[in-house]
Amino acid sequence: MAETPKYSVSRKQNEIEIRQYPAYIQAEVTIEDTNYKSAIERGFSFLAGYIFGNNISRQKIEMTTPVQASQSEKIAMTTPVTVTGESSFTVAFIMPAEYTLETLPQPKDTQVHFTPIPARTMAAARFTGYFQQETIQKNKQRLSHWLEEQGLQTEGDFIVAGYNPPWVPGFLARNEVLIQIKPEDEVKK
Repeated sequence: MAETPKYSVSRKQNEIEIRQYPAYIQAEVTIEDTNYKSAIERGFSFLAGYIFGNNISRQKIEMTTPVQASQSEKIAMTTPVTVTGESSFTVAFIMPAEYTLETLPQPKDTQVHFTPIPARTMAAARFTGYFQQETIQKNKQRLSHWLEEQGLQTEGDFIVAGYNPPWVPGFLARNEVLIQIKPEDEVKK
C-alpha cells in the first residue's frame, strides 16, 4: 500500500474533515491546461518518470498518494481588465517522509521541482467518481459553504487529490478537495 501523509482529524461532519498535517516535501510540475483531468494525466507522466528513475542518480522512489492538483488562472492586465481564459495547474506528488530536500535525487527534467510544504490545517471534503470539472466544482462549493457556516476562513487555492490508480472504478475511487484554513490567531487580527 502506498504511503499517504499522516494527519490528525480535529473535526468531522459527514464527508468533511478539518485536519492537521505535518510538514512534507512535494515534487511538482506546472501544466498549462483548462481541464483537471487532462492536466493531472500530463502532470502524472512527468512526476511518474521522476520517481521511476528519470533523475540524475537513476534512483527509484516509492509512489505515494494522493496525486494533487491545484488550479490558478492567469489574468492579463489590459484596458479593460479581462481574464485570458488560460489556466495552469500545479500537479504534485508528495515525497516519502524519509526524504529531505538534500536527499531527494535531482530530476533530469527541469520542469520537475520541489516545494517544502509547512505544517498546516486543511479542510477536506471526500467524494467518489472521476476528475470531471462539474464534480470537482460541486465539491468545492459544498466545502466552501460548510466552511462559511462554521465561520472558518481559508487561504490559498483549492487542491484536488486523487488516491487511486486510473483503473479503479469511479464509484470506488477516493478523491478529495482540500483548502488551507487560516490559523485562528490570524483571523482575530
